[in-house]
Amino acid sequence: MSWSAIKTEAIILTSAPFREADRRYSALTRDFGKIEFIGRGARKGKAKLAAHLEPYAIVDLEIIKGRRSVTVISVERQYAFRSLMNDIDRRVLTQASLSLVDRHMREYDQDEILYHLVLDWMNFIDKQEKMAKKEQVLLFGAFLLRFMQQLGYEAALSNCVACKEKIMPLSFRWHGGKGGLVCSDCVAKDENEWFAARSILEESVKILRFARESSYEDIVQTNFDRAYVEDFARIVHDLMQYHLPVDSPVPFWQGVGI
Repeated sequence: MSWSAIKTEAIILTSAPFREADRRYSALTRDFGKIEFIGRGARKGKAKLAAHLEPYAIVDLEIIKGRRSVTVISVERQYAFRSLMNDIDRRVLTQASLSLVDRHMREYDQDEILYHLVLDWMNFIDKQEKMAKKEQVLLFGAFLLRFMQQLGYEAALSNCVACKEKIMPLSFRWHGGKGGLVCSDCVAKDENEWFAARSILEESVKILRFARESSYEDIVQTNFDRAYVEDFARIVHDLMQYHLPVDSPVPFWQGVGI
């Protein structure tokens, strides 16, 4: 049997009981992508490693990768997101995003850009004051658009998904399955191909573009109408349903709410 030690910086995504006294963990690492491992004895009251393996922290992990399982042998906490730990709304928002990352990433698919995308998201949420539900949904949707973009599911928001020409105001429809906006000319040329394309508001398109391209700091300063944010949320969920490799029947805003 060959054994190898791995050391890396990581964010704990999820954890769950495993067997009588252990826990199974999923972590997003800077150097190896997502990894899953066992914390031996982590459910025992005196477990030394368990306290450092809780979510909402950046940790240095050392694990041993065996033939059938991966086991943590040391962990040191670099930084704890204290506000996330102490505020229920921020915990719900962050855990929803970490669970989605865990669900839609394959093991050992290394992506340092995605690692920093998640890290920047957690840093932002940790530093925010109280956020209204509408702001939480808008921010969560913005994070998901960036997450999907990094996974390769980038929505076409400026050019037609069919002819690739620039989308003109009030001359487009939306098709989640095709991955974005389609111009009215293409719809008229082949109505059978685009029968599922639907109308969306011009304002909703502006929010989609703004949410994906602007900083979280700028997003939280906006005051979009509630109806537009609701339409934005439905569009983002539409994209998730079609393009993420694991089906997500529950709307992403469940638990956050608007």
